[in-house]
Amino acid sequence: MSEPHQDELLFPFGDGGCFGCSRSNADGLHLRFFRVGDEVRATYRIPEKFHGAPGIAHGGIVATILDEFSCAAAVFLGEVRVVTGELNVRYEQPCPVEQEIEVAARIASREHPRYLVIEAEVRQGARLLVRSTGKFFSRPMTEPAP
Repeated sequence: MSEPHQDELLFPFGDGGCFGCSRSNADGLHLRFFRVGDEVRATYRIPEKFHGAPGIAHGGIVATILDEFSCAAAVFLGEVRVVTGELNVRYEQPCPVEQEIEVAARIASREHPRYLVIEAEVRQGARLLVRSTGKFFSRPMTEPAP
């Protein structure tokens, strides 16, 4: 899903050592983000060290990936920094480790004055593996992380 000609999206406030997206966190996921239309997308391979059952990604790691992409959608599509208020995850099929998956997130609603509703999903080809919907509460872009 991420094309070589696309520019990687980088957070304007730095990565802060984040487990999901920081390149400086040696133990982290090192997620990357690219804008494609009204979505933030990328391909990714979940490392074997994050398995639950053999060959299957741990559900908490998959939820983390969806949360990270949702927050990236808020920043890069909604131009607002957020904290997660609620994240509902539906595991449709097992998510493999060490195989390419596609992750995408989009803003589903901006109607509430305090939060965005963001939808995200993990696919492998045409197969929907996992999806999420969450409420992400706005914070000023310049506010330091707690």
